[in-house]
Amino acid sequence: MSLTLSNLRVALANFTLEVEAKLGGRITVIFGPSGAGKTSLLDVVAGLRPAESAFIQLGGRVLNDTSKNIFVRPNRRNIGYVPQDLALFPHLSVRRNLLYGHKSTRDPSRLFSFDHVIDVLEIQPLIRRGVTDLSGGEKQRVALARALLTSPRLLLLDEPLASLDLKLKTRIIPFLVRIRDEFGIPMLYVTHDRFETLALADEMLVLLDGKVAQAGSVQQLFSHPANLAVAGLLTVETIQQGSVAKIENGLMTVKVGSITLTAVPEQPNLHARDVYVCIRAEDVILLKGHDTPSSARNHLSAVVQSITREGPLARVELECGFTLSALLTKQACEEMEIKPGDRVVALIKAPHIHLIPR
Repeated sequence: MSLTLSNLRVALANFTLEVEAKLGGRITVIFGPSGAGKTSLLDVVAGLRPAESAFIQLGGRVLNDTSKNIFVRPNRRNIGYVPQDLALFPHLSVRRNLLYGHKSTRDPSRLFSFDHVIDVLEIQPLIRRGVTDLSGGEKQRVALARALLTSPRLLLLDEPLASLDLKLKTRIIPFLVRIRDEFGIPMLYVTHDRFETLALADEMLVLLDGKVAQAGSVQQLFSHPANLAVAGLLTVETIQQGSVAKIENGLMTVKVGSITLTAVPEQPNLHARDVYVCIRAEDVILLKGHDTPSSARNHLSAVVQSITREGPLARVELECGFTLSALLTKQACEEMEIKPGDRVVALIKAPHIHLIPR
């Protein structure tokens, strides 16, 4: 593997990746299902897991080079780590947990202010309490604060919000944003949660079976998954088999059963006739009645099959010659007064139809 994040470079055998990010507050999400190798990657960077062949460099300092028998111990790497279980000391108070990390800082010139860290994470009221008396969200903030108080040059976060429900995640994410913006520390953030990725990430890489399936900006990966496995992992709601009928004037005509769609070919030299047609639910616009035709839109007559509430959103399943999902705000759904059995028009812009060769 070869990973470059800002001033971090990691190279391990049988794993190749290049991720470019600017110095400062950048969050690179490592995304993938359980068992994909996400935690293993963080452990190698942190020095907690040995590698048969590795080269790791941070800020010009080589941390691991197996070819030269160089290995810097984890406590000397100047890397903050928040593991899945948070690893807080249950027998210590919140204050003593925080001071444990603060005292271990080896670069006084970069020492983060104790008061500033607890102010950013709003944990002053928790200082005198015991760790076992904290709620899940409070423990998350204390663990983040302890990692920050080591004044790290890199912060590793291993599914820090996995044990929290959506309501708590929504409360904690702004604190992660504040860390990014105020401390300017590059972060590697492990998750398999789409919500966290979209809320936090600048760049992301997808791991599948210990290999990088795709890497790039969040927008690029969610809009243009490299293959069917990545599309499924990133929850592209509509994936249908199709065939390319023609390419003309910069537009591609694709057949999905009896339905004809217009797409913008992302690869001008795409010669595959058989494709998967991928459409994200949030890219589908619903109208009641008729719409003025536009060359940039596909107009599909559809029947509402079901409506499922998902917090502030509503997922609408449609039948339009194939099964199509749309995601609306709850307000939009109520204003349209749509219900199962209603006829609607589904609009999809040509650039929002992504094609993957079969």
